[in-house]
Amino acid sequence: MKSIKRLSLFLGAFLIFCSFTIEADKSYIGKWKGKDKGDIGFLTLTKDRYATFEFDGEIMGGKSYNHQGITAALKYRVNTKKDPYRIDFIIWDKKKAIEVGKLRGILKMNSNDEMQMAINFSGSNNRPTDFLIDSITFLRSN
Repeated sequence: MKSIKRLSLFLGAFLIFCSFTIEADKSYIGKWKGKDKGDIGFLTLTKDRYATFEFDGEIMGGKSYNHQGITAALKYRVNTKKDPYRIDFIIWDKKKAIEVGKLRGILKMNSNDEMQMAINFSGSNNRPTDFLIDSITFLRSN
């Protein structure tokens, strides 16, 4: 009987701990304003894992957009078990239901309202390893 009580207490404590950890790991969700080489743009990461980039009034991504003649969606995936976090932006062909491209990057939460990101836009499968080259700092935008 004592072992069942101990197991119950352990599981209860574990679930409470995990609920706080999961919430903290999702602090990157939201709308972000960034400045890249003098241009101001926005990045939105939704709870349902869609990403939208907006520069100069042009929008790329989200649940449905035109990507080189195909109807696509831009999804994202974050691995918070790595330091810095890893982020992948996945271009998804909605008609064929297949991945047609991926941008690999890293991100770091400097605070709840500041995020730093580096993304490989070259088309190769390499992921940036640090924030020294082409890093963008985003501030939370409401």
